[in-house]
Amino acid sequence: DYKVSINKYLHTSAYPVPVIQHLLHSFEPGTIFAKLDISQAYQQLPVDNTAADLQSIVTHRGAFRCRHLQFGVSVAPGLFQPFIERLLQGLPGVIPYFDDILISASDKPQLLQRVRGVLDCQKGRTEIRKRQVHYCHISS
Repeated sequence: DYKVSINKYLHTSAYPVPVIQHLLHSFEPGTIFAKLDISQAYQQLPVDNTAADLQSIVTHRGAFRCRHLQFGVSVAPGLFQPFIERLLQGLPGVIPYFDDILISASDKPQLLQRVRGVLDCQKGRTEIRKRQVHYCHISS
């Protein structure tokens, strides 16, 4: 539980939490929508060795260094939101809100094009329509 360990020593990020009403006001109107939820969003961000040591998890099986940002670390939202905004900047009809990405379009072809645009931001890391994928060090 990070609130009794490192959180009390961390300074809150100055990055403002987006206000939903402001986001929706700036949102491009559409008639068809998609929502993507980024799995383990904060854990997509690597941390340096010091942060990895501070986020270590100790169990009966040993201590484990967390080399990626963990949920429960108080500054995680303030670090992730600007990251995802920069990543998706300039994509029309796309609004990121922490681990959710809302996409609007006027029709299905435009929606698919915009979803592809979001997925292409991580080109080389996104796998679709594969017979086998490697996930969590396991092939399935």
